[in-house]
Amino acid sequence: MSIAVLVKKVGMTTLFDDKGVAHPVTILSHAEKQQVVSHKTVEKDGYSAIQFSAGPLKKKPCKPMQGHFAKAKVEPTRKLYECLVDDVENYEIGSELSLDAISDWAYVDVSSASKGKGFSGVMKAHNFAGQRASHGVSISHRKAGSSGQCQDPGRVFPGKRMAKRLGGVKTTVQSLKLVEIDTENKIIVVKGSVPGPKGSYILVKKALKKNRSQS
Repeated sequence: MSIAVLVKKVGMTTLFDDKGVAHPVTILSHAEKQQVVSHKTVEKDGYSAIQFSAGPLKKKPCKPMQGHFAKAKVEPTRKLYECLVDDVENYEIGSELSLDAISDWAYVDVSSASKGKGFSGVMKAHNFAGQRASHGVSISHRKAGSSGQCQDPGRVFPGKRMAKRLGGVKTTVQSLKLVEIDTENKIIVVKGSVPGPKGSYILVKKALKKNRSQS
């Protein structure tokens, strides 16, 4: 268990190594001032973690949240995150979290809300082939086809793949290689793609496992 940092997605680009091989990378910038707000202990909460704040405030927080921030003597922020740690005493309430905490990491796990794509049909949502373009098929080329059975059992089974609202859910990508950390400009570079649109908040944690296919 280790600390996590909050970053904002800037976008993707391409980096070339010494052999001229192109590698797709994602540029992430360290989010605004991040401070420890509270401790979660095994005795009180059943687990050991710290809660930290980040993100610009968009509206006035409710009174309970105002009291929560005031107790820690921290300015109210837009977001609150938790991350599991081995010892909460290593992180003093009110202290800031920086990119120095991840300077020795090689691989990271990134979590964010994926891009929302609205209501989508089965071909886009589930990669259905669609129906035939001729031979009697009329205005049903992108439809799912039969979804149920005959008189017995006479119903559609739960979990049937149908048209749905696509995207906009929490997604985690594991074992992305940490290419570069620029502490001066507060920027990190990871190999591969990261879920979410540009400007979205990304939670970066130390990788729990390393994909064997990656070098």
